[in-house]
Amino acid sequence: MPGGLNAPLLGDNPTPDKLMYVRLVATVVAVSLGSSLQFGFATGSLNNLEQVVPATLAAAGNPITITLWAIINSCFSVGGIIGSYGVVVPLAYLGRKKTLLLANVFVFASSAFMFFGNTWYWLLCGRICIGIVAGVAQMVAGSYMTEISPIGIRGSVGVCSQVGIVIGIAFANYLTAPVFHTLGTMETWRYVFLWPSVFSIFQLIVLPWCPESPSYLIKSHGSHVALSTLQSLHREASAAAHMNNLRQEMKEGSKGGDDMSIMDLLGAVNLRKQVLVGIVIKIGVQFSGIDAIFYYSTIMFRHAGVSDPQLATTLLSLVNLAMTFIAMAIMEKAGRRALIMITWTGMCTGFFTIFLASSLGESFGIAPLLMSNLQVVAMVLIIVCFAVGVGNVEGFIISEIMPVYAKDTLMSIGQPLNWIANLIVSTLFPIIFTVMGRYAYLIFVGLTMFFGWFTWNKLPETKGKTIAQVTKEFDKYSGRVHAFDHLNEAGSFPQGGVVTVPRGGSPAAGSLVLLQRQSSHASSGAQGRHLGLEKYVMHLVGRSR
Repeated sequence: MPGGLNAPLLGDNPTPDKLMYVRLVATVVAVSLGSSLQFGFATGSLNNLEQVVPATLAAAGNPITITLWAIINSCFSVGGIIGSYGVVVPLAYLGRKKTLLLANVFVFASSAFMFFGNTWYWLLCGRICIGIVAGVAQMVAGSYMTEISPIGIRGSVGVCSQVGIVIGIAFANYLTAPVFHTLGTMETWRYVFLWPSVFSIFQLIVLPWCPESPSYLIKSHGSHVALSTLQSLHREASAAAHMNNLRQEMKEGSKGGDDMSIMDLLGAVNLRKQVLVGIVIKIGVQFSGIDAIFYYSTIMFRHAGVSDPQLATTLLSLVNLAMTFIAMAIMEKAGRRALIMITWTGMCTGFFTIFLASSLGESFGIAPLLMSNLQVVAMVLIIVCFAVGVGNVEGFIISEIMPVYAKDTLMSIGQPLNWIANLIVSTLFPIIFTVMGRYAYLIFVGLTMFFGWFTWNKLPETKGKTIAQVTKEFDKYSGRVHAFDHLNEAGSFPQGGVVTVPRGGSPAAGSLVLLQRQSSHASSGAQGRHLGLEKYVMHLVGRSR
């Protein structure tokens, strides 16, 4: 039927569209500045105001404690959890673009709460509202941008989400640093929180003219509309190749393209490793300790004896921004896995250096000034390693390891867990730091060491690969034989359905693998999820002796 999964991909007379690059750039800029930047701006906006805002509230007769300040900060994560869970329904019915546009309502609400609020609970409401926006952005922005981009630049485009975040952090730190004489005073700090509304207005003007995600369109409007959108963004051959991959993924889905349920995904043996990797990467970003720096670096710098901690925080965010642009340049060359390993190794080294330098300077009195400067250098190392690796890859890694019918489902699992981890770190770190001092850094040393081990042993390279190729890479990591490799050239089963497969690399040590084809008329439920897919059940009936 027209627009179906078997419709032709290439037209008889393909004509290049001169505006395709304009559409792609406009979409990326609108999403990065209108959604991702909101996340970064909210992350960095209170860091340098950790004395100004409490002083303002105290002057109004509403003093707050360090614990209450930590709760105000961490309620950003509560909003993130709400946004991550709440976005699932509008995402399914409205698509990526309209969902992002709808989230701007909460940006305006947050600006109002933060600008007019004179009590801690009004500020708390403002943080929850902007957290909802950030939760939506984390669920949608990175995936949206990678789904509209050609595969050759998919990684670089996906990094643009992180670019928006770090621009937001740097801009917020600049506005609130007293040394720049901008808005970091008791009289002017409220104007900082009008800026998010400015970026929302920009998105409301630009994004409605941009294309929707083809991954959403193929599920909701059919193959014809998705292909038409791809042709407005890609060259003809690239659009056809992208469409072919989407069709193949759709054939592996169910119910005419509906997403898998959470229970079906958790029970899908063929996707279990991808689910585990996606979740660990999502929570690893937060438990790595990076949010302790983004939220409380000014406190940490003050503890280290830095003369101007607000300026140091601002310079740190500029380093983060610079390294993110460098990551864009090397993303398609270095590969995702290598960059993530750089992150865990560098962050582990950085946190241990901070602990060691603090111990030598404070407890043993060895070159206190040098040790203080060494702590600053170590914190810069942490930011650099985070920015070039997992800080950028985390936003789109699920899009590169999951098929289209399971992608949003895993995001709906992983992103709320990411926010829960964010909430734990942002709430507990200042309290733990007050109690444990420098020993708190050892927690992050242990965690980053674990995440490094996990990445090395569980995550294959995804750079420049289709979902089918990545799935085979996951199979190699588990030592499982990919059953498709045993099809003959006609795509049918070997006679009798039994294949001898060498084990352990030795042809003499063989085992029998029974390959059973699942009917394309599978019943509904978990098996119905694979309607149209030639699924294979592998059963080991012999062991090497």
